[in-house]
Parts: sequence; structure tokens; C-alpha cells
Amino acid sequence: MQFSQMIFVAGFLPLFLLLYFGKKELAWKNTVFFLASCFFLLFQGLLAVAFLCVFTLFAFFMGKALGQAAEEKKKKIFFLSLAGIILPLAFFKYSGALPFLPKMVKGWMPFGISFYSFRFIAYLYDCYQGKEAEQDIFSFSLFAFAFPVLSQGPILRYSEMREEIKNRAFSYEAFSHGLFRFTFGLWKKLALADALGSLSVEVLSLDSLKNASMLQSSSPSFSFLAVLLSGLSYMLQIFLDFSAYTDMAIGIGEICGFTLPENFQAPYSARSIRDFWRRWHISLSMFFRDYVYIPLGGNRVPFPLQVRNLLLIWILTGIWHGSTANFILWGLYFFVFILLELCCKKLWKRIHKSEGEIFSFVLRCLQHVYTLVVLYFSWILFRFSDFQSLKNILWLHTLPKSLALLDGKTLLIAKSNIFLLLVAILFSGNLLSSLEEEWQKLLFRGKSRLARKKRASLGFYGMEDSEEDSPEAGTDSPEARTNSPEARTNSTEVGTDSTKTVVNTPEVAAIDAGEAALKGVPEATIEESIFAASSDRKDLFPEEKYPMLKLSLDGEDDSRFEETSGETEVQKEEAVSFAEEEEADAKAEAGVESEVKAEAKIESEELLREEKMEAELSQENQEDLLRHEKILRRIQRRTKLNIFFLDHAEQLYFWGKLLAAIAFLLLSFALMAGQSYMPFLYNQF
Repeated sequence: MQFSQMIFVAGFLPLFLLLYFGKKELAWKNTVFFLASCFFLLFQGLLAVAFLCVFTLFAFFMGKALGQAAEEKKKKIFFLSLAGIILPLAFFKYSGALPFLPKMVKGWMPFGISFYSFRFIAYLYDCYQGKEAEQDIFSFSLFAFAFPVLSQGPILRYSEMREEIKNRAFSYEAFSHGLFRFTFGLWKKLALADALGSLSVEVLSLDSLKNASMLQSSSPSFSFLAVLLSGLSYMLQIFLDFSAYTDMAIGIGEICGFTLPENFQAPYSARSIRDFWRRWHISLSMFFRDYVYIPLGGNRVPFPLQVRNLLLIWILTGIWHGSTANFILWGLYFFVFILLELCCKKLWKRIHKSEGEIFSFVLRCLQHVYTLVVLYFSWILFRFSDFQSLKNILWLHTLPKSLALLDGKTLLIAKSNIFLLLVAILFSGNLLSSLEEEWQKLLFRGKSRLARKKRASLGFYGMEDSEEDSPEAGTDSPEARTNSPEARTNSTEVGTDSTKTVVNTPEVAAIDAGEAALKGVPEATIEESIFAASSDRKDLFPEEKYPMLKLSLDGEDDSRFEETSGETEVQKEEAVSFAEEEEADAKAEAGVESEVKAEAKIESEELLREEKMEAELSQENQEDLLRHEKILRRIQRRTKLNIFFLDHAEQLYFWGKLLAAIAFLLLSFALMAGQSYMPFLYNQF
């Protein structure tokens, strides 16, 4: 039973989850998980269950022995336990090459032995290094029989699962993400990986490559485009297939509360072979690094010994992947390129330090192209176990003269599968991981914003005084408020008395006369008021206090009459000259008026021009205002949308993952039912 089969998706998994979440007790969940793992393994046969039981008991008791043994005996126990796991693995790996074995045994391997044997080796080495051995056989059996990692990994270590076996909690976020991860992996396996596998065989028949006379044939039955398309399809298929099983395993683990390690991190985005193996099958690379390379000395030994360690690791990597010679050749192929990169390590560092954006961009592109080309030919070595087929396919890549570049059949197949190839390339990158990182940043910002709002509502530890309760809220005392009306009444009484006395004084009369003159009162009334004010001057300056002023005041009237009688003749002459001057002034005023009219016309024309300019500017200003209003509305909408996403990030994350999981599940069911929708999508585009 595989994860991508209908019996697992529609039968085993729903029943398991229903029983698993039937009770909240951890003991119940662990029991259901163990029984489900045993039942899953039963579909592979009783022998698969028996072998795993034997390996589990052997590793458990050897781990306890390593934990209790003295330092002198630990090494012997460890090598004995190592031999007890590696020898059966090697036997089943190369049973097909042993001539004395019966046909029933040749080529048969227990289900998942390559993965769980490495898990047991890692556990025993950790016990040998001094880590605590597990004393509970049920907890260890739960780790050994965990069905999500049995068939395709990742290679799990007991330290990564130990705490969660004994203590784990349910989380809606982890449940939704795990369900999405499983359904996405299922869809990736059915819609992309399986379709690419059939495409790689459709454009290039593998049986035709086994023909030894192909090299002598004048015209092969396919073109170079068919060879290239088949190789690219297989290159995409092997990643999508393997990563899809890893996604499904990690998804089931997250649903059950287990955190399984990532096994792929966009390996085709690497820019070197070393970087590729940091991203591809990470659990296997970490296993060989921690349990083979570092114990042999790692990078601390001289360069020749380092080369020896690398050679051993890549031979073991090839042997682990398969029993035929092409897998050993595949491991040695990677060893050569990693050794070349180590030799050119200093040169790479100098190139990376070089300045210039254009140069660095071109360099990154060249590094990426180099990595993809090396990987393309590595998967050719991995794909063909028959050396005749391998020889023929490599010869076809040399572009012989007899090989056509294009053919009609391959072009038609490529056009009908262009959408499939584009989607496969898209999901072979780091699209989902980058989206997940951005969403996690949004979740973090939303949580921090809610925490700030909560702190603001509580205040400084929730102990501030409110403004209404603060003692400094009102500054005026009640006595001042009660005494203020009396002060106001007293001031009004004084004011009224003062106004009554001031109005009757002569000084005020004189001041009123001056104010009336300023306000534009006629001259007669002004003179009358002045003379009325002068008649009261005696009241202002009494004779007893100011005797000298009395004489001047009495002589003012007599001198005034004498002056008026003597000035009449002079006034007549002045009137005649004044009339002449008025005529001259009138003429001058007429000329000035004409000049003023001309200037007024010019000013009116200028005003009209200015009004037109202002109207045009006002229209431009109105357009600018409208433009600014649109920008402000857009900013407001974005701000509201951002605030909404920040405030509801967790709910959106949960429901978004849940809806996407349902969509991927429905699409997968459609594929399982044989209703392929890829031709439909291609026709729409």
C-alpha cells in the first residue's frame, strides 16, 4: 500500500485519523499510531513485519547494552550491532547477484529496509557516543514502526522524535498545515510526477535504446528533441516523485503532532554540486556526514585523507541507492565534481568577492547552468542500469549526423504537454517555501501587533491612574469658584458707577468730538462740538489755580474778529487766482483721466489674461487634487487590507490551508478516478 493509492487516501487514512482523535489521552494516540503502523506494514506481507520486528528488538537491546557497558566493551558491542544491521542489508541488496540463491529470494527486499536500517545505525551510534538509551520498548517500537517514514523517508533520528512520543499537543495550525502538506504532495505525485514519467517514456522508448546496432544505423527512429525532452522529463519526475512522498510523510506527521525534518529545499536552485547535496535528500546527506565523514576525520585531516573519506562516502551513497553498477558509477560521478569544486574553492571565493552587479548576475547564471547540466547527465547514469542503453543515450547526446534535430511526433507531444512542463518547473523551485516564509512573517507581525494592542489597553502593567481620577485634573479650588461670582458682581457695580460719572465730564466731551471728526462727522458739527468743548474750558481750568490762562482765554475772541475783518480783500484776490488754478487743474485732470483710462484698459487686459491663467491653473490643480485623492484612497485601501490581514492572519492561515487541502484532495481523487484535467487546462490556454 502506497500513499498515492485510493485505498490509503479514502480508506486507511480517514479511519486512522478518526480513531487517533477519538480520545485526548496521549497513551491512546500512541497505541492507535503503533497499531496503524503495523496494519500498514501488513499490506507489504508478513515477512516485512517479521523482519522489522527482529531489527527493532535487536537495535533496542543492543542500545541498552551500549548504555550499560563499560568503556572497554562499548566498541566491541557497537561493531557487533553494526554488523548485525549492515550484513542483512547488504545481503538483500545484492541477493540478485548471488547464483546459489533460489529465484524466490533473488532480488527480494524487505519493505523499507534501506531507511529503517540507517535509522537504527544512527540510534546505536548515538548510544555509543554516550547518549541515553531508550528503556521503554513501546516508545522505541513506535519510532521503528512509524508508517509515514517507512517507505521513502526521511531518515529520522530517535532524538528528533523522542520527546514528542512522550509529550505532544494538538494544534489547529499544525493540523491545517499538515493536511495541506499531505494533499499537496498527493497532487504533486499524481498530477506531475506520474504524468512526467509517462511523458519521458512516450517520447523515447527505452527498449529501442537496448539495440546494439543503433550506433551503426544511418537514421534512428527519433530526434534529438525526443532525447532531450525525455531526459528533462525524467529529471523533473525524479525530484517531484521523491519530494511528493516526503511531503505526504511530513504532512501525516504534523497532523499527528510529530515534527519530521525537511528532506528537500529547492535542490534545482543550487549553484554548485556541493550546494545541491545540501538541498537534495538532506537526511541522507546529514547521515553520511555525521556518522561516516566526521568520524573518519572530516575536514580536519590532510587533503589526501579528505579525498579518501569523500571517495568512501560517494561509493556508499551509490551502493545505498541501488545494487547495479550504474549506481556506483553515479556516486563516483558526483565525487569527481565535488573534488573539482574543492580544488577550485579559493578561486570561487575570489570570484564571489568581485565587484559589479552585472558581472555577479552573469556569474550566478553560469553557475546555475553548470549545475543543471551536471545534474542532467547524472540522472542519465541513474536511470539506465543497462550499459548498452547507457552507451547509446550518451552517444545520442553528441549530436551525430544521422540524428535529426526535430520530428513532427515529438513536436506534437511537446505542444500538448507544455502546460505540464511549465507547472512542473514552477513547483520544482522554491515557490512554496518563499510563500510560506512571507506568510510566517505576516503571522509574526500580526501576533506582535495584537500584543502591542493588548499592552496598550492594559497600560503600564495596568496600574496607571485615569485622567478623571487624577488629583491634577481640576486646578481651581472650590472656594475660588464660589468667590468668583461675588468678584464679578463687585466689578460690574464699580463699572456702572464709573460710567455714570465719566460721561458728564468735559474731558470726555472733547474726546468724543475728536472721535467724531475721525469717523467722518460734518465740519459744522465738529466746530460746534469744539466750541462747546472750549466753553467748558473754564470749568477745566479755574481762575484760582491758573490766573495766567484766564487772560489768554479772554483775548482769544477779540483777536479772532480783527483778523477776519482785515482779511476779506486778500481773500477776494486769492479766490480769483484760485479759480484760474482750478481751470488749469481741470485741464490737467482731463489729460490725466485719459491717461488713466488707457492704463485701465491695459490693466483690464492684463487682468483678463491673469484670470485665464488662473482658470487653467485651477483646472490643473483640480486634476492634481483628483489624482492625489485617488492615490490617498488607494493607500487607505491598502492600509485597511494590511490591517485586516494582520489582525486575522492566524484565521486566514488556518482556513486558507484547509481550503487548499480540500481542493488538492478533490483534484487527486479526480486523477485517481482516471479523469485527467491536464488536456483541459492546456486547451484553455
